[in-house]
Amino acid sequence: MRKFLTLVAALCIASTSLAGAEEIVLKIATVAPARSPWDIELKKVAEEWNRITDGLVTVKTYNMTTLGGEKAGIQKLKAARPGQQAPLDGAIFTMIGLHELVPDAYIYTLALPFLLQNQQELDKALSVYGNKIESKINAAGYELIAWTNVGWLSFYTKEPYKTLGELKKIKLAVAGLDSPILSDSFKLSGFNVVDVSSQKFSQMLKSKNGISGFFGVHLLAYVGGYYKDISYALDTKLCPIMACFVISKASWDKIPKKYHAAMKESMNQARKRLNDALDDSDADCVRKMEAGGVTMIRPSKEELKKWEEEFSVNINDIHRAFPNAFDMEMYQNIQKLVAPMRK
Repeated sequence: MRKFLTLVAALCIASTSLAGAEEIVLKIATVAPARSPWDIELKKVAEEWNRITDGLVTVKTYNMTTLGGEKAGIQKLKAARPGQQAPLDGAIFTMIGLHELVPDAYIYTLALPFLLQNQQELDKALSVYGNKIESKINAAGYELIAWTNVGWLSFYTKEPYKTLGELKKIKLAVAGLDSPILSDSFKLSGFNVVDVSSQKFSQMLKSKNGISGFFGVHLLAYVGGYYKDISYALDTKLCPIMACFVISKASWDKIPKKYHAAMKESMNQARKRLNDALDDSDADCVRKMEAGGVTMIRPSKEELKKWEEEFSVNINDIHRAFPNAFDMEMYQNIQKLVAPMRK
């Protein structure tokens, strides 16, 4: 009888434990275009997280553009009323979305033109200042799962140009990404930038009376099909455009802590694969865009030096007008940090 009661008690404990381990469904919005390297890697990570947690965690992804863009994604990370569940548990944002989510992280600092000119310099900057940025993200109520470089800022236009001055006259839009401070910063720098919502971007690009170009990254221009509506693309490394994967603390804390490290390492391995493949991915996009009739604009070293000098003046003007746009002290320290790497 005693053995029987012991067995019954054990079964009761086991059944209670299983009942308590309800499936956790993480709803994640992503800016990654369908079938892009980021999209493919995220699906792999979703499968790995399900395996790591023995089926406890399931990831469902949603296209950020379909939801209404990064601003809409930010709103859906927040509950409509206290005590309610937010529509989204997490999101993969560009640095534009991350700035809107956590302004005092000063993520735009890493995207100032000519500050960081290759992946090695970006990795060095993150090794020194990554924790500082992450602490701001955590303080805002989010867990940083990973960030990576999704490409290098480029300009895509219908009209040709030879100088930065000529480029600034072309009517440009951010590639469907809404950010007042980014738009205002470009305008202050002399660019002819127009504000276009995510929903109207493609329509405006196709229109003869709409925009004459945009700035973004090669992956977005090619995979999104936007290159079909432009004739010229800048092929140089002005600055990195980061993507950041965050999950709300409330949702992350629902997952038992024993799984956290392995889940983050899974995403970290995906990040490494993406970073390692970025140059090849960009080169492939360039080849395919050229095959589609796009002419690549490649300024000489002397021309880029003039661009850098002009952008340097613009950066000082932007900081005076919008002191919260980026961290000037961090910017200057990163300049000193990477200077020895260029000798």
